[in-house]
Amino acid sequence: MTRWLWVRHAPTDPGGRVIGHTDIPALEPDSDSLTRTAAMLQIADVVLCSPLARCHTTVERLRSINPALPAPLFDDGLKEQHFGAWEGRPYSAVSAWDGLDLRAMADLTPPGGESFLDLIERTKRVTARAGAQFSGQTIAVIAHAGVIRAAVALALDMPPHRGLSLCIDPLSVTSLTDHGDGGWAVDHVNRI
Repeated sequence: MTRWLWVRHAPTDPGGRVIGHTDIPALEPDSDSLTRTAAMLQIADVVLCSPLARCHTTVERLRSINPALPAPLFDDGLKEQHFGAWEGRPYSAVSAWDGLDLRAMADLTPPGGESFLDLIERTKRVTARAGAQFSGQTIAVIAHAGVIRAAVALALDMPPHRGLSLCIDPLSVTSLTDHGDGGWAVDHVNRI
C-alpha cells in the first residue's frame, strides 16, 4: 500500500494570465494555512516536487515549519499543463476555450502545448515510476491543480474530462492510496 499526499502550491497572482509552465513566484502564504498543510504531511517518507518556483517556494516554506519533512526530489513530470503559445496571454485573449464543454476542454491542445489528456498520461508515468520506486511509503507531492486533478481522475478511473471539474485550492491536500492491486482509494480531496 502506497499513500500519496498531493499538495497544491501556495497562492500566486498570475494577473489574469495563462501560466501553466510559466514560472511565476508563489505569494507569501498565511502561516495558519502553512501550519495546517505541514501537519498533514508529518507522515511523509519522501517528497516529490515540481521544479517550478511556486512549488519550490511552497515546499521550502513547509519544511521551515516541519523540518522533519524530507528534502524534495524535483521531477519535471510534475509541472502544470503546458499551454504552449497561450502561456502568458490573458485568459480573455484565448478564444479557443469559448463555448467548450469539459469533454472538449480536456481534448483541446494549445499550439505547441499539451491537452489535459496529455497531462493525465504524463501524470500516469510519474505515479507509475515513483510508485514503483517508493512502494509501501507515503509520498508527498508538491504540484499544481492540473496535475492533482489528473491524479484523482486516474485513481478513480473516471472519464478524463470529469477531472477538470475538481476544485483544488492552494495549499490543499488530496490523499490517495494505491493498494497495489490496481485498486485505489480516495481518502480526501482538497482538504485545507
